[in-house]
Amino acid sequence: MKYTKRGFTIPELMIFLTIVGVICVFMLTVIRPGERYIPYAYYGIYDALSTAVFNIKEDAIDKNNTDKDGTIKAEDKVFPGAKSDPANASERKEAARELCKKLAIDPEADPDDANSGSEYGYLNATEYMCDAENFKPLSLTAQFTTADMKEKMAFRTTNSMRLYISELGSINVTDNMNNNASQQVKYFVVWVDLNGDRAPNSKNWSRKRAVDFVPFVITTSGVVIPVGAPIVDPRYMTVRIQYPSGSTLKYSVKSMTFIEGRIAAYNDRQYPSYELFSISNNLFSKGHSTSSVLYTSSDFNNETEKYESIATVDDLCKVADGQPPQCTLVVDVNKRF
Repeated sequence: MKYTKRGFTIPELMIFLTIVGVICVFMLTVIRPGERYIPYAYYGIYDALSTAVFNIKEDAIDKNNTDKDGTIKAEDKVFPGAKSDPANASERKEAARELCKKLAIDPEADPDDANSGSEYGYLNATEYMCDAENFKPLSLTAQFTTADMKEKMAFRTTNSMRLYISELGSINVTDNMNNNASQQVKYFVVWVDLNGDRAPNSKNWSRKRAVDFVPFVITTSGVVIPVGAPIVDPRYMTVRIQYPSGSTLKYSVKSMTFIEGRIAAYNDRQYPSYELFSISNNLFSKGHSTSSVLYTSSDFNNETEKYESIATVDDLCKVADGQPPQCTLVVDVNKRF
């Protein structure tokens, strides 16, 4: 019997490779691997910052309670900025440096030298600019520019994220849990570059593009608040409501944006205390801010207004005026991944 071997011709191979190339380009366009990374990175740094800030607050309380002979430094017995005057330029900067020092672990610190700063820090760093000579906080009276991204990094984590810390700021808000008394809230804005040196290295968010620079607010009461585009963009984060213990349902079935969840759980009045709602509402809601270090965007304005118009209070979360909230928000990490 006679066997004939037949292979592909060059035109057939070219057609095949062209089809494969078109499919690959299409898949890259649809999947956008950079955006696929965003929620992992965002949830990761949100959790890391929240844990670090909680521990810094607890450390301060513990040292304040145990300092019987007055040997512990005064700045270690309070949360950074808690006793600082936001009207004093040098105190605003020093408070930011103190937060930097207590967030990041100095990779050059000598663990055997108590004066090297080795007792501070919760986030492992490869680059560290928290010492007095190198630290440059972001200004609360100027734009967060490309030059700031290059020159004012506070530290770089071991997974290459870059963090930037603003000077201490403050606003006066109404506490509806305390007879509408006026309260001063002091805070820092922390910008995070989620993917390090990789592009786009931009904070100019739009609906078409989820960017890699995202802001958080850290209050001197020791709370990390998600703000900016991630509260309206589900590409970064989604949340669910956790109902009171006596409810039939434990969690809401629907996942939603942070701003929807805030309204549904707290009636947009408190989250879950006056500073959390007030910071988010006064500094970032509808893109208006008391400080130009925070971005404004017509896309963000439109998204915020859209969600505020469709969000309603969950029936299981309704409370009378002046009563503390019954519901809480849970970030959708497990459900998302």
